[in-house]
Amino acid sequence: MSSPAPTSRPLRAVRTALVVLLAGATLLFGGCVSELAAGEAFDPSARPIPDGGAGTPTPLATGPGGRITHTGSSENDPFGVEGYLLVDGDSARHVAANAGLVTMVGVDGVMVADGGASLIPEPEGSAEVVAEAHARGLHAELLIANYDLETKDFSAEIGAALLSSPENRTAVIGQLVDAVEAGGYDSVQLDLEYLSLADAAGLTAFARELDTALDEIPGHGPDSLPDSGTLTATGEIPISIAVMAKASPADYLAAGYDFHGLLATVQRVVLMGYDQHGPSWSEPGPVGGLPWVRSSLDALRASGVPDAKIDLGIGAYGYSWPGDGSPGTTLRVTDARAIAGDRAVFDDEQGEWTATLDDGTVLWWSDEAARNIRMQLAKDEGLHGVAIWQLASAE
Repeated sequence: MSSPAPTSRPLRAVRTALVVLLAGATLLFGGCVSELAAGEAFDPSARPIPDGGAGTPTPLATGPGGRITHTGSSENDPFGVEGYLLVDGDSARHVAANAGLVTMVGVDGVMVADGGASLIPEPEGSAEVVAEAHARGLHAELLIANYDLETKDFSAEIGAALLSSPENRTAVIGQLVDAVEAGGYDSVQLDLEYLSLADAAGLTAFARELDTALDEIPGHGPDSLPDSGTLTATGEIPISIAVMAKASPADYLAAGYDFHGLLATVQRVVLMGYDQHGPSWSEPGPVGGLPWVRSSLDALRASGVPDAKIDLGIGAYGYSWPGDGSPGTTLRVTDARAIAGDRAVFDDEQGEWTATLDDGTVLWWSDEAARNIRMQLAKDEGLHGVAIWQLASAE
């Protein structure tokens, strides 16, 4: 199945915009408040669905009160659901609200400092998120990103500075291991974006060296006994990697992902099936349309990544493209619904909601209906699980 090639450099503005939203900023379109941001339980049966004249896809089976329960709680059904969190001082409430949906909380996270030789620690509130996750029987994963707080974007330069220097890799790994041990994290995810082919060897080396260093944490080496606080039976602390969606194996390699080398130490690959379109880098279109997702998944498989190691990344937010050409906005799902009203239409081909307002503004967003379709796709395709970006903006 063919689809448009992913953009060469999506700006991932959603990360910055959602930080603003989590801080309580008033939205351009009226300041609607996300239910999850208010700490309410996730309950799709109680939520209004805009009437756009199209049928809503059949959701996955739900538990008591209409809550979709996760299916990764037993060895017989290992399907995993990771929910990412941009952490603020009160983010633990999102863990509580989504404990019936997720099996793991991805804490975003530590960042590589300018120069590539040190880490910016995880934000205030991370310890509370980890504690809440563990209290509810969930795993907590620490993300490490080459995100530049000044430019509000991922930085190819920071990534290259880290990965090209053995000294920088050693220094950052030492600090990362300290953060994992001190924070009680169960795993680590590499979220290093905008890399190039020149970074591939360094990325593979970084993963290998990190894996060796994590084994030095007391009780977590390959010969350790099973530990309830870790994800693997041996007690090791696993490494995963989030990868930008690409159109072909050659494109994945050109983006720095040498899966032949990475899969020796990386246990899970998260395909970021979102940011296909966005107001700062493309014309209006779905956040991550199904044809594009399937094409990117096929290319990832063709790159040698087995289904059992793939998590399908799912967007849980929306974008606006104002009709007057002014800058667009990142939207929480409830905000997009409120703005769209009865103009909302579910696009069956793309598997997302869209609306065109009277002033020409175009909205696209991915809600629980879109998420359920992708969760079912991941199950049907035999993938390891899914990863949702991100919980506080979801519903």
